[in-house]
Amino acid sequence: MAAACAAIIAVLTIGVALKASGLSWPGDQSWTPGGDFAAFYVAGRILGEHGAVDLYNVGLQERVYREVVPGARSLNRTFAYPPYIAALFTPLAMLGVGPALTAFMLLTPLLFAAGLALLDARFGATARDERVLLFVAGLSFFPFIGYSWLGAQISSIGFAAVALALFEEDRGRWLTSGIVLSLCLYKPTLAVLFPPMLLIAGRVPQLAGFVVGAGLQVGVWLALGGTASMAAFIDELRWTAANTTSSNQLFNPYRYVDVNAFFRLAFGRSTTASMLIGASGLAIGAALVTVWVRARNADRPARLLMWAATITWTLVLNVYVPLYDTVLVVAAAALAVEAVRARGWQGWRRLAPILIAVYATPWIAEICARTLRIQIYTVALSAFGVWLLVESLRSTAASSASAPHA
Repeated sequence: MAAACAAIIAVLTIGVALKASGLSWPGDQSWTPGGDFAAFYVAGRILGEHGAVDLYNVGLQERVYREVVPGARSLNRTFAYPPYIAALFTPLAMLGVGPALTAFMLLTPLLFAAGLALLDARFGATARDERVLLFVAGLSFFPFIGYSWLGAQISSIGFAAVALALFEEDRGRWLTSGIVLSLCLYKPTLAVLFPPMLLIAGRVPQLAGFVVGAGLQVGVWLALGGTASMAAFIDELRWTAANTTSSNQLFNPYRYVDVNAFFRLAFGRSTTASMLIGASGLAIGAALVTVWVRARNADRPARLLMWAATITWTLVLNVYVPLYDTVLVVAAAALAVEAVRARGWQGWRRLAPILIAVYATPWIAEICARTLRIQIYTVALSAFGVWLLVESLRSTAASSASAPHA
């Protein structure tokens, strides 16, 4: 498995490098790097030259894009992130588009690998081959290598934040863990389940850290662009949410895995879809709350399963989760394997095929969604999420039964 994953990384990397060198071959457009990079590059340029208030001015974004990319028509995607994300790209925006993209393509896997290293340090195996598999499987995971790296998205930031938060929590540094976890708020949909989990599970220090981290981000935001930029960003979020859940086909419906996209792809914008969205949300939400409550005094494996379930269902119980954001499930997989390992590999025969499905389905998810009107990757993630909920409940029950009684 490690050799196969390493081969995937080699093929993708070589193909992208050959395409970047100018070599052409049939079908080479699929190897073109930097799909969404222009939006971040333009945001960095606007922040440096015009200020944060103009970051969400679509007309200005289009004009700057045409200035830096002669002959360009229109941006594939406008900038919809806080100003401090644009600040990360301001140094790159001082370079030409080509060198800036090259630097981004080099830095992205390094950041993702750093997150994998943190997971390996606290939740990895002692066997060398298993540790190698964690790295090559993570780096070859198609939502990362195909949609995030090749598509030039920034989901590695969220992944690294979650990995560091888990690393700090496992060391007993709950306040620091909460502060780091709040970094996911650069894209609020990534953090939608974390605050209620921390509250219901009784993790007050972590929740306090999350609030402190959120406050620090707001302070940085206000320092960069004031309340005007914040109001503009809220308008951008409101517009995105309205168009994501309305009858408009604003985004490619085949590249999203959330429950909203899944049922609307299968049943259209119908009452049936809305009812299924609501029913599934209530059922899974109730199960998650039960897991959070029972995990308050549970042992480490049960807590790891709780975290893995929360991360996985964050990707499904949502209204806007593109495939590149599902790189967070790599952290959930690492936690699940560590929990099963700690339980003497109980449940591994059920977990192993599910993990293989989670790894494999993204490669054909978009094709199947177009032909079958079913997002099979959502099905795989949901199967993983259900397994995590069941095993978490079993684990907390076993933990309570083995605890000493007064």
